[in-house]
Amino acid sequence: MIRKLLFFILLLACSPLLVWAQNWDAVQTSGDYYFGVGRGQTEVEADKAAMEALVSQIATNVSNDFIQIDDERTVNGTTEHKQRVLNCMKTYSQATLTNCERWVVGKEPDVTVRRYIKRSELQRIYESRIDKAKGMVEIAKECLEERKIDMALQYYYWAYSLIRSVQYPNEVKDKDGRILTDILPLRIRDILRNIRVEFIDRVDDRVNLSFLYDGKPVSSLEFFYNDGRSDNCEARANDGRGMIEMAPGVEKEAYHLHLNYEYIEQARGDAEMESVLNVITKKVIPEAGFRVEDKSGRNPKVSDLTPSLPPTTKLEKDLGVNLKPSKSQVISELADYDDIMRQVIEASRTRNLSNVDRYFTINGGLPRYRTLLKMGVARVVGTPKIEYFKGQDGRVVARGMQMSLTYNSRGRKKTFVEDVVFTFNTDKRIENVTFGLGQTATNDILCKHPKWNNETKELLMEFLENYKTAYCMKDSAYIRQIFADDAVIIIGNVARKAPASNAEGGSINREHAVSVQGQQVIRYNRYTKDEYLRNLRRCFGRNEFINLRFSNNEIQRLEKFKDKELFGIQIGQEYSSSTYSDIGYLFLLTDLTDHNLPQIKVRTWQPNEVEMEKLYHAGYFYDN
Repeated sequence: MIRKLLFFILLLACSPLLVWAQNWDAVQTSGDYYFGVGRGQTEVEADKAAMEALVSQIATNVSNDFIQIDDERTVNGTTEHKQRVLNCMKTYSQATLTNCERWVVGKEPDVTVRRYIKRSELQRIYESRIDKAKGMVEIAKECLEERKIDMALQYYYWAYSLIRSVQYPNEVKDKDGRILTDILPLRIRDILRNIRVEFIDRVDDRVNLSFLYDGKPVSSLEFFYNDGRSDNCEARANDGRGMIEMAPGVEKEAYHLHLNYEYIEQARGDAEMESVLNVITKKVIPEAGFRVEDKSGRNPKVSDLTPSLPPTTKLEKDLGVNLKPSKSQVISELADYDDIMRQVIEASRTRNLSNVDRYFTINGGLPRYRTLLKMGVARVVGTPKIEYFKGQDGRVVARGMQMSLTYNSRGRKKTFVEDVVFTFNTDKRIENVTFGLGQTATNDILCKHPKWNNETKELLMEFLENYKTAYCMKDSAYIRQIFADDAVIIIGNVARKAPASNAEGGSINREHAVSVQGQQVIRYNRYTKDEYLRNLRRCFGRNEFINLRFSNNEIQRLEKFKDKELFGIQIGQEYSSSTYSDIGYLFLLTDLTDHNLPQIKVRTWQPNEVEMEKLYHAGYFYDN
């Protein structure tokens, strides 16, 4: 009797193992699952091997039915096709294989991990990627309507690439029943056909160009060019202006440009998108290439020489500041300021400020401008058209000068074009130098709020210009000053396969996942002021350059706080550095009551794919 009881107890103790064993046998033999097994000294090592085995099994099983749209074929098509299918399936990482089960057997240093997923789940995973692609198509349409040409190209191409990575790309259609893999390349080509790149002038080795879409200056556009030595040169046109810098002594009859439509660098923060762009064969679009003739008269081989465009041509007028201030905001007949700016511009061209030091304040404007001139290689672009605005407390703000900043980072020459803003104090000395917001962001502030007085608009512009400049110049002291001690700081970045640093140096140890429609999981972290600044200093230290570009914005004043000037600022931000790039929405809840010491109460970031109604706004933090 005792023996029978012991046997029964042992049978109960072992039954879970028997059940699990039977379950694993069912996983392997039922035909309902894809599975993979990995062994290793650590659980992480074994899990990685199991995932690789699982993906390989899926690729082998679906390769015969997996349709690929490629631009190139080789003689050994069968082998190549299987390898490409395997590469495509590897883009479905653990983050996207959400219902993938995990079973650990044994302990380190001899551990086995079993990974398995129902075959029926595969179609749902494809559909999730298709939904993401269709969401990007809608974003691209909106960007095109707002003349954000770079972002329209990016999201059309990203959507096209995502669809090409699913099993049956030709079955993915839009609302009108059109096959997206057919129409998306056509949309990209239509955009490129409507872009015109024109020669303005050449000064020494710098070539100034205009970039127009449908006859109007583009907001932003990235392009690559050959400087006479390398094709690995990159630049960005802002507000219709772009510049290429030729290698010393190189003369050309024409300059060859290639507009960027892949935007691979911007995908660094999105593990899924980055992996897809790396494995899908690039779609070659001839319309992205431009040949721009040198019409400077420097090169005698050019047969149809025309003089350099004078500053009074329509082209130059279109590419001017083109701001939309009210007449009461603009100051005219400022001969003294014009004379100072003329001398400052000339000194900037020669990079010798000794003759104009007296026009700057010693502790403010002069060190700030010297810092700017040391950022990469800084040069004045074109013929500046200066406009003067009424600033705070009797100050005068000069806008309209543009400078190019060129860096040689990671073996690639990269150039940005920035507006430069000068603020004069009441003694007619330049007390501050900042980067401008760009036409889109500036016009939003000047035009969207007709009831606000000019001082309020200028206050907002100056605050955002100082904020942008502090990050570009890595001024952590100023950033510490403008963040309130109890500020709420939330940083988000697109989820990666493994823990990594985000754009501003934040770790992802305290994250919680938030699902957002049209976008995969985003990781959000909340920081104290000291944590944020500590990580920011690390970020500054490891990057040769940091560049911010602001676009459209919505600003809400919290009217119920009568004794304070509280504003919720929601603004599009393109972040670019030597190690990381992303595009998203920045939200700042700011107290501007003390005009000389603004305080950021809340700072958040969200990816560009988030729908507008799901973005952070002032109502999340204050009942307005």
